[in-house]
Amino acid sequence: MQTVKSKGAAPLRGATNNMDFNSYRLVLRHLKPAFYAAFGFSAIVSVLMLTGSIYMLQVYDRVLSSGSVPTLLVLFGIVIVLHLFLAFYDFLRSRLMARAAVQLNIDLGPDVFQAWVAAGVPGYHGDALPGNLSGERASPANTKTRGSFRPLSDLDVVRGFLSGPAATGLMDVPWVPIYLAVLFLIHPWLGWLTIGGAVVVVVLAALNRVLTRDSIGTAMAGEAAARDFAENGRQGGETVLAMGMMGAVTNRWHALQLNALKAGQLGSDPSEILAAASKSFRMLLQSAILTLGAYLVIQQEISGGMIIASSILSGRALGPLDQVIGQWRSIGRAVESHK
Repeated sequence: MQTVKSKGAAPLRGATNNMDFNSYRLVLRHLKPAFYAAFGFSAIVSVLMLTGSIYMLQVYDRVLSSGSVPTLLVLFGIVIVLHLFLAFYDFLRSRLMARAAVQLNIDLGPDVFQAWVAAGVPGYHGDALPGNLSGERASPANTKTRGSFRPLSDLDVVRGFLSGPAATGLMDVPWVPIYLAVLFLIHPWLGWLTIGGAVVVVVLAALNRVLTRDSIGTAMAGEAAARDFAENGRQGGETVLAMGMMGAVTNRWHALQLNALKAGQLGSDPSEILAAASKSFRMLLQSAILTLGAYLVIQQEISGGMIIASSILSGRALGPLDQVIGQWRSIGRAVESHK
């Protein structure tokens, strides 16, 4: 990715030509090559993550049965090289997303700042955003839906999401079928058991989304209202002190803050419960895979090394889903800010 460059602040445009283009969508379109490259690196990382399982399979089925030390050393050398490539591509993916997040802020920052300044004009409702950042002409209904206008805060949330673990976790999810395919190659029963576990995890994720969607939006709107009130109180601090209103203003800010915290906690509670349940279920599933694998070994349908390999593979298959559930609150905040 090329070195980040700023496009510079564009002059503030009026409502007559605010539909010329959408700055936010335009910047995202320019960043698509970076997103596609990061997605491609995720595919490479997902394949290289199979190294541990395959190595374990070879050690148990080839090295231990033959007692060949040279074979063990050669296999371990290959594993070292593959893990170096894994670290390299994982680093490239993380760095690419971090640079994309910075580029988003540089390209969009001036327009967002102008929109934030213009929002202080009496009677302004967001319809004169430079480049139409909102993507639509604002109306009272839209304003109510979006809550307090907070473009700078929204930009920070989206930037943090792009450079954080939630984005990379989402990129890993489409490659879960790779691990499932290898499990089916080992034995169909192991594959179907893992798919059943994946369905449970996906249901937990969907339930998490349903339970936290409204509370996340309410919490973000409440936090913005509390910040705006605090900033207004600071700007009018001299008047507040002169009129002896410090106690009333503090109580008002405290009430706004409590409402935001309450809404955030209402969304956090089910998210934490479901994240813990998903993690516990994934550990239980690995034990179930070991149990089924041991049964198949007794029936002489698979080898002993395949038990360990399939346990690792099932964990890899459900790992991205579990990570997405753990980061669901961050994802939800990013979605609200994106809107």
